[in-house]
Amino acid sequence: MRTRLIGLCLASLLYSLPTASAQIHQGGQSAVELSAGTLDGFRLPGKDNFGYFVSVSYSRYRSRYIYWKGGLHLNQKFYTYDQRLIPVSQWLGEATYFARVIGMVGRSWVLNIGGGIAGGYESINQDQQLVEGATLLNPSKWLLGPTIALEGEYILSGRTILIARIQEYYLFRSSIIPTRFNLGLGIKFILPSDSNQE
Repeated sequence: MRTRLIGLCLASLLYSLPTASAQIHQGGQSAVELSAGTLDGFRLPGKDNFGYFVSVSYSRYRSRYIYWKGGLHLNQKFYTYDQRLIPVSQWLGEATYFARVIGMVGRSWVLNIGGGIAGGYESINQDQQLVEGATLLNPSKWLLGPTIALEGEYILSGRTILIARIQEYYLFRSSIIPTRFNLGLGIKFILPSDSNQE
């Protein structure tokens, strides 16, 4: 009896997914997204080259297949210098344009590719050049450069989407290294709108 009940619940859930997901990816809809992940590969906290990113963004769908995204983004990295960890923070604003590559909303998954531009400020050691009596030669700078991204979406409900993303930044003028590679997860919330009635 218990097995039948669980099977019935799972069947009901699977049956409801296409109906719920049909409400998203409509022109005129907007969404907010929170995401986080690793920066330039996986390192343990407290070790050389450990890094992470966090971001918050706003998306606007132009059609079922195209949307743009604007957001605030932090790349945080730590480098070993004289047995100390020196933080390098990149505070970025970005704008990216995405298009669907493959996938089916009715099957709850979509793959998007995007390209855009990012710019902001790179802070080396919180703008302090002196470390234990030595002077860091890498100055803090303003940055600008292109970014490309690949996003996989798994539709959890009519208003919630799980995001898996890989993204590469090329930031000119960085005093450390111009490239930054992000790998992480996010959650996107579709905001209420009148698009479902159009």
